[in-house]
Amino acid sequence: LEDNHYFGMDKDQITIVQQGDGVPALMDNDATIAMDATDPYKIQAKPHGHGDIHALLHSHGVAKSWCSKGLEWVIFFQDTNGLAFHTLPLALGVSKTRNLIMNSIAVPRKGKQAVGGIAKLKKASTNEERTINVEYNQLDPLLRANGYPDGDVNDEKTGFSPFPGNINQLLFQLKPYTKAIE
Repeated sequence: LEDNHYFGMDKDQITIVQQGDGVPALMDNDATIAMDATDPYKIQAKPHGHGDIHALLHSHGVAKSWCSKGLEWVIFFQDTNGLAFHTLPLALGVSKTRNLIMNSIAVPRKGKQAVGGIAKLKKASTNEERTINVEYNQLDPLLRANGYPDGDVNDEKTGFSPFPGNINQLLFQLKPYTKAIE
């Protein structure tokens, strides 16, 4: 960063946090731990994934620091799709205008496409509802097990799945976000 003069930013505008060595990798839906192919006593590890950033921002005091500097929003662009930068300013405007605490960007997706689907799940015992990303390899089996015998299929009128694709573009109001990760 120093060699590149922080790419035109002030040094205090850049914060770097680093993921740990990883977590045990799982082979299947039964949570079978993946072993190293060359060493039967060594567990394969994988990166923590997108969610690790929230623990890192908390444990390093980054979110609190941003709040103390007067920042109001945090945006996570956790995908390699450069087109997201065209939609993020628009999503931020919508989020601010509607006073949303959290917002995400989704795209149309085809049934069974290898992209997580945004779905509203309802817990039968409490009627609690959550709108979350369901990973693409879990969505079809989840639907089939809960009254949708065809699983994740395209809507006849639109040609797309009724479950839009999650592209890991998240926007949060910083104060409520910081409180949530505390």
